[in-house]
Amino acid sequence: MWTSPRAAAEALDRADELAALRARYALPAGVIRLDGTSGGPRPRATSARLREFVENRRELRAPEPQVDAGLHRQARLAAAELAPLIGALPAEVVVADSASMNLFNALRAAAGLRPGRRVLAVDAHDFAADHYLARSAADSAGCELRFVDDPAELPAQLDDQVAVVALSHVDPLSGEVRDAAELTALAHRRGALSLWDLSHSAGAVRVDLRGWAADFAVGCGYRYLGGGSGAPGFSFVAQRRRAELAEVAPGRGGFGAMPPTFSITELRAGLAALSGADPGSLAAKSTGLAEFFVRCLRELPVAVAPVPVSGAGRGAHVCVMHRRAHDVAQELSSRGVVVDLAGPGRLRFGFAPTWLRYADVQEAADHFGAVLAELAQRR
Repeated sequence: MWTSPRAAAEALDRADELAALRARYALPAGVIRLDGTSGGPRPRATSARLREFVENRRELRAPEPQVDAGLHRQARLAAAELAPLIGALPAEVVVADSASMNLFNALRAAAGLRPGRRVLAVDAHDFAADHYLARSAADSAGCELRFVDDPAELPAQLDDQVAVVALSHVDPLSGEVRDAAELTALAHRRGALSLWDLSHSAGAVRVDLRGWAADFAVGCGYRYLGGGSGAPGFSFVAQRRRAELAEVAPGRGGFGAMPPTFSITELRAGLAALSGADPGSLAAKSTGLAEFFVRCLRELPVAVAPVPVSGAGRGAHVCVMHRRAHDVAQELSSRGVVVDLAGPGRLRFGFAPTWLRYADVQEAADHFGAVLAELAQRR
């Protein structure tokens, strides 16, 4: 039986077991945040945590080493809070630097563990900054860079020269979830290491690094983790690889500098907002929101075709191509709907399971349809 998107949204919201998490965020009235690059709305605990840090900071400055010890402790606590969300042990996670710098370090570390192999295979859909740093890592390790456009082509690309395969768990350009366990096993069968970018999945898509037998992973602290713009990234090095790194490069068992003071405080507030949430429930709701958005698009009076996905299914975002994507994003913003521009002609709608309702998704889809109709009339 057909049900209107609005009625369906109301029913889904009533059944939402994560609905209570929404109260943990300071949500401005009339704004629907479907963007990821700015980190979404502020967790309510952020202001109090920052105030506490500022008020106690001077007491921590004497003696100076105590400041460093305090920051390292905060970073370790953040790693311990993040670890269950990505299927890792706290000792395998380091919170520091940016996702791009952590990618650079992980690629170099992987190359060091496979000295006879001279190729670093990286995701062709990564950000430009990631590509620049990947090339720098390849140059510094005496390797060449090979881009992987489609994981389906990986079996043909994985020769005996590939040291590491670095892929995004969720394709940034489509929202497709890659089968990380299968691709990791393939890399291992060919003698290569695996490196996963979790920037589009940590906190919203099921991640099980130890279950996948992953070697390395990196990710950002904003987007679904709630750390806000400028949040530190994180890196993962499997225990078995830490031991190997300690042998070939003492002191490199884990990598990352000390995180900036304010940003680690904000990230811990974001992770606190996720406290107690089952990772499987977070993943199920993210996918549910994204699929419901696709359904709402089909109900619009204007034709909209989301970028299709296959593989292991859809993650926590939906991409839509439009030749006037920048204008669409601006018009949506004026209506209180904030989305990402993921490249020329590409809009990305992200669905955080913690602060979004199905009703928000339905309303955003209606605004999207109205904007498309208005732009079509202005031709």
